[in-house]
Amino acid sequence: MSFSSKLAERFGTVIDKSPYSIEDPLVKVQYISKGQNVVFGRTLKEEKYNNLLYVGKILESTKGKSYLGADAWLDTTFPHVIYITGTRGSGKSFDLGVLVEGISKLACPSPIQNDVKPITSIIIDTQSQFWTLGYAPREAIEANKIQLEELKRWNLKPNNLAAAKVFTPPGSTTFLGTEKKLQIRPRDVRAEEWCALLSQEVYSPQGHIITATLEALGDQDFEIADMLNYIANDTNWPTVAESSRNAITYKLDDYRRTNLFSADGLRIRDFLEDGTCNILSLRELRNEDKSLITAVIARNLFDILGRHHNKKKTASFFDQPFESDGTPDRVWLVIDEAHVVAPRDHISPARDALVEYVKRGRDAGLSLVLATQQPSALDDRILSQVNVTFNHRLSFQSDINAAVDRIPTKSVKTMKFAGTNLTDFGDMVRVLDSGQCFLGDQASSRAVLVQIRPRVSAHGGYSPF
Repeated sequence: MSFSSKLAERFGTVIDKSPYSIEDPLVKVQYISKGQNVVFGRTLKEEKYNNLLYVGKILESTKGKSYLGADAWLDTTFPHVIYITGTRGSGKSFDLGVLVEGISKLACPSPIQNDVKPITSIIIDTQSQFWTLGYAPREAIEANKIQLEELKRWNLKPNNLAAAKVFTPPGSTTFLGTEKKLQIRPRDVRAEEWCALLSQEVYSPQGHIITATLEALGDQDFEIADMLNYIANDTNWPTVAESSRNAITYKLDDYRRTNLFSADGLRIRDFLEDGTCNILSLRELRNEDKSLITAVIARNLFDILGRHHNKKKTASFFDQPFESDGTPDRVWLVIDEAHVVAPRDHISPARDALVEYVKRGRDAGLSLVLATQQPSALDDRILSQVNVTFNHRLSFQSDINAAVDRIPTKSVKTMKFAGTNLTDFGDMVRVLDSGQCFLGDQASSRAVLVQIRPRVSAHGGYSPF
């Protein structure tokens, strides 16, 4: 439908002129003249246009051949590392919703998906705003009224995710009545992650206590209380100072009281129902707890899907039947405010797990989507494998520099705006309005200015004022 040349079957003509005129010619881009479509994230081969999600429209007029008003699509077949940057209110969290809508099972067929096979996703929702993905926009909400008007203008219909689950930690605010309890099994947390959580060095007396305790408890399902009991037993520590054990005991007991941990907590496989979107509402947790949850999920996804694909490859190599255990072939891990869970300036549980995830997750069918309003605060090692970027408005030069450094193609050299020639990419980023971004990928000769489409599901990140 979306690639049809029939006007009635196309998205609305919402852009026929632009305040942004770019002097740099777009010498290479994946363009489909039938229906005027531009594809990002993969090099097109033959006429295979399946597994594409609708992002928005090209917003720039360009010297030479112009693609102004063409529809912009993103590939969903290739395991991506997508990096979204922008100040608060610029549209970065909105982008996350757009991407999740595009890969998920929807309540009704929608042209925002061009023959997309639904993909399982897990959202680290640090602001608890993505629960609305399961609901269509409501006219009774003022912000949703504007959204509904925009949908009409774009020739899109309201929709919602057909399979969305919301998880909340014990003690967090719930208001849907359908939330599922989110607890972590202590056995799923590695010694180095406990150390990062408790602000201890791995190779320290306290780090030794944690490591030895976990080794003693082994692979059994245990509670934090079992860890405390083992640490409290003097016979287990003939050469360890009591003061070192006390330093760990006080912090562990603090976590015991939060009820965030349970021997009967969720297994990562509980999130791996094919095509389901799992939304982890973590706003009320401490940042270090958000980081730990992210670490456990990222590491276990890598292990589970890695084994799954190795079995598939082995079966295929020896021409043997493959018996699936229900593990999906692909998973997208989506992290809002990523600098909170993986900061560059201090140790956090998620940093090493995410570094491993991005470096080796491709063969396991794993994609990662990171959004941040502080690009300069995010660990560089995690960004080493970025292949698609969305750059919204930024203000501070340090953040602009960090964002530009990760664009997987050339940035724009000259853009005319309001009668002025801008020759600094930072100045170009500063003048963008909400919902406008430079989209960069390895298949295009430079970053392209795009207007992001309206959400089809209710947007939960609008201002209440």
